[in-house]
Amino acid sequence: MNITKILLSIIIGVVICGTTTTTNATTMCVTDDNTSIILDPSKNGTASTSDSATNSWTVTFNFGTVSGIATCNSTGGAYAKAYPQYNFDNNYASSTGEYCWCKMTSPVRSAWVYVDRSSVSNCTPNCASHCINEVRYNSTVRDSVFGSAGR
Repeated sequence: MNITKILLSIIIGVVICGTTTTTNATTMCVTDDNTSIILDPSKNGTASTSDSATNSWTVTFNFGTVSGIATCNSTGGAYAKAYPQYNFDNNYASSTGEYCWCKMTSPVRSAWVYVDRSSVSNCTPNCASHCINEVRYNSTVRDSVFGSAGR
């Protein structure tokens, strides 16, 4: 990456992120080489898609698009709680538990967040759609996903 691109990324981040104020402590600004967005857990998503074949999901918000992965695991957790210590595999073939977990992968990685329990046979084909519903419509889950960004 050249110095011009680095400086441009910093300037974009300061302009977009530095001029936004909020009273929500978990609202955060994230930047990468190409974009800066404010992750605001108080805002519901406007559109979403999921793919059970790849355990992936995407939710579009007014502030930008958030993508992630889902997995089913034999380890459960507390609903809507982030667990930065977990490093689950999201491979469909190895996704054999009954506990559904969601993780944001873009624009930044989050910790795994526990969202649902179902039967082993129902978890894998439905976990990614659980993630989009929880991330799109549930501010408690968004707070944990967005609040654990970078972990």
